[in-house]
Amino acid sequence: MLYDVVTKLFIIFFVSFMPISEVRGGIPLAVAWFSNNTVLLSIGVFTSVLSNLLIAPFVLYLLKYIDVFIRNSRWVPRWVRDTYIKTLNYIQKRGRRFEKYEATALAVFVAIPFPATGAWTASLIAFLLGMSRKKALIAIEVGVLGASAIVFIATYTGLIILEKIFGL
Repeated sequence: MLYDVVTKLFIIFFVSFMPISEVRGGIPLAVAWFSNNTVLLSIGVFTSVLSNLLIAPFVLYLLKYIDVFIRNSRWVPRWVRDTYIKTLNYIQKRGRRFEKYEATALAVFVAIPFPATGAWTASLIAFLLGMSRKKALIAIEVGVLGASAIVFIATYTGLIILEKIFGL
């Protein structure tokens, strides 16, 4: 029994950490597996949310080192480095027009529970726009919490509706 629960929690953690699925996949798994046990459901949802909250610090940290590698490595061809720097400068220059709204927009972007609107994509967007890591991290984490609430409510409400319709 315990082994089964731990395995399911690990799967929920892994699914919630993966791009595209994130909490949109983890929370429905938690509800599907643990809907009959409030304590396990709470632990499953918490595991999903925690896993998704870990993405932004991880990706923002990783992108910083990828950026340094591309800019300073002898292994990266000069034309790739030049194209990378020109593209980054262009995106950041164009993004300055929206600097006033970037944190709010990023939080809303993450909170909308559609595929590819999660913490992975938002971390990349924040990096490309040159947002400060602290500002980006706060916006992304607020968005993850919003998406988690929306997905949980939608999933649990859907389960209740299905139970009423089909008498499950």
